Amino acid sequence: MSSPLPLPTTTRLVLLVMVAGAGAAFATWWWLVLGRDNWPHAQLACLPAAGAAPDAVLARFTGCVDDVRLAQSAVVLCGPLALSALAVLCRAAGRRLGLWRWRAAPDHTSPLAGRLAALVADEPGPRPVLWVRGRRVGVRARASGTVRRPLIVADSHVFALPARQTDAMLRHELGHIRLRDVGRVRLAASAWWLLLLAVTAPMAVALVRDPGLLGAGLLVRMAVVLAVVLLTLCAVLRVREHDADLAAVADPRAPEGETAAYLGAALPPRRAERVVRSLGLATHPTPAARLAVLGDPARSWGLSSAECLTTGLAAGLVFTDLALLVSAALPGHTQLAYSVAGLLTGWAVAGVVTVAWWRAVAVGHRDASAVRVAPAGAALGLGVLLGSQLTGRAAGDWVRDTGTVDGLATALSLTEVPPGQVLLLGLVLVVGGALFGLWSTALARSLGAAPSGPRSAPACAAAAGLSGLLLAVPLGSWFLCARLTAAGAAPDIRRAVVGTPWWVAGTVTAVAGAVVPVAAARARTWWSASPGPRRPRPLSPLIAAVVLVAAGAGRASFGGSPGGTPAEAPLTAPAASPAPAPSADADADTIVPPSQLPLFPSDPAQRNVMRKDTALVCRALSLGGTAQWTDPRRRSETAELLAGPDDLVLRAASDVLTGRPSGPVDTRALVASVLRCDLYFRYGR
Repeated sequence: MSSPLPLPTTTRLVLLVMVAGAGAAFATWWWLVLGRDNWPHAQLACLPAAGAAPDAVLARFTGCVDDVRLAQSAVVLCGPLALSALAVLCRAAGRRLGLWRWRAAPDHTSPLAGRLAALVADEPGPRPVLWVRGRRVGVRARASGTVRRPLIVADSHVFALPARQTDAMLRHELGHIRLRDVGRVRLAASAWWLLLLAVTAPMAVALVRDPGLLGAGLLVRMAVVLAVVLLTLCAVLRVREHDADLAAVADPRAPEGETAAYLGAALPPRRAERVVRSLGLATHPTPAARLAVLGDPARSWGLSSAECLTTGLAAGLVFTDLALLVSAALPGHTQLAYSVAGLLTGWAVAGVVTVAWWRAVAVGHRDASAVRVAPAGAALGLGVLLGSQLTGRAAGDWVRDTGTVDGLATALSLTEVPPGQVLLLGLVLVVGGALFGLWSTALARSLGAAPSGPRSAPACAAAAGLSGLLLAVPLGSWFLCARLTAAGAAPDIRRAVVGTPWWVAGTVTAVAGAVVPVAAARARTWWSASPGPRRPRPLSPLIAAVVLVAAGAGRASFGGSPGGTPAEAPLTAPAASPAPAPSADADADTIVPPSQLPLFPSDPAQRNVMRKDTALVCRALSLGGTAQWTDPRRRSETAELLAGPDDLVLRAASDVLTGRPSGPVDTRALVASVLRCDLYFRYGR
């Protein structure tokens, strides 16, 4: 218990709060953005009222729409912030409400208060105060309060217990206070209840009343996510009890065997408790499990495949909304935005699994062996895949079913994707997760992970930071490829995410940087095997690795050529733009090969009339797909098509294409045309 390494309850609870925040962000977008038709007044105000240079018209229009999207993202971000503030308030109010409901009162004069004062007589910091309940006899005692004002609330019948059992019970609650897990646990529990009552329940009522095309998928996903979060929270609560038991045993003044005798005297679980435990909803482990951990404390420092699976689920849920918010802040740099989202999510994942594997290696846990790490890492990758499909964004084709492409809607569902492509995406994640797990444990072994000393917390923190950098580009690229696959993008567009020399060079640099600390530690071990061994310094190769991986990740995030910007790359431009605009006939809204596109009538008069119809022009752009822009031979046809309607944005795009008939596609013309057609189809203007 004196190890500076973070305990399992800390990082897992943080990840649970992040999942609740992702749910709040989605609900905020649902109510305040999509529920208000994506703010039509702000969107239509972006239409230019007077002519100007074509480049200026496109820049002003797309810039205005990007500003609207950024404002929408700021509103969406208020959801998680409001959830966090409410969770803090609910935690404080719940503590006071519980004391009032239990009719608890402070006790300073009873023998039990004297025993508590004797247990903490030599400890620095605030002394916990004993409160005695007048109701709800049977819960015995629990830690409460804050770090500055800790409390131990006990039932009145505790006075009748033997002194040895009373001391063991109080030491257990003092263990919770010393570990400072009371506030974190209450905060996570409050976040779960808020996710249920303030987010899920109102959305469920709205979907039941008006399900629409996405109602069934959303309801199922919300139920599954709530169940996963609840099961994970209960698992963390059980681990928390093991930590408090070990903290009680670590007290140097505790008699030997006191905590074990207290646990052994516990009554066997009743039938109802056994049913709850079989469902995974028990918040306390069985006395047998607690005694087993006391006999071998390293048992609680493992990382099972189930925990990796739930961590991957949380990462998949968090990444989706996070990537859309970052993309709104970085318009025109989608690949960079996805890498930034991958970096933030990767650090959250590393804070759980990398730290856990470091702990397991430090104590020689069997979960750190290769035969267990590889399946656990594969479960982590599988969890990311499942989490990406359990998010509300994957409930259906939001672009098609809500009629918007310029907001925070997107298509992420892989249910209508050919099975071979889904299998390939899943295989990449599973294999990548297994390799990441093996690399994490190899790094910990090479750097001599230890429960204490310089190779504990400092080296573990550096390893977690390096792991987040290493996951940034792979996670971001995978989610971007999955999004393009779900949207039915052409194969060359999907390959462009990872097919540029710049991306390959950056990835190779990042992987080489990840190998540096392992190779350096192995070389140092071999060199120090000679007489006069030297003390290993794990932070020096880690610092070099962080520099290399950061440089490689930054290079790969742009995905273009060294001499150009992401917006000028010929193949990544379609990936950085929204999906093709939808039409009224959703079933026919698919990409059609150029040879099968309908032709305009041969009569010039009829052709001119049709070319002036904005709906027909936008429909032709939707059917043409990316071939309208990436094929230089069809660029003039697209320019002629856009010049027909009496619309300043489309005509400016036509002028840009006419002035640049060859070379890389100008993404401003592409993005502006798609956004303009989106506004026309949604608002009729």
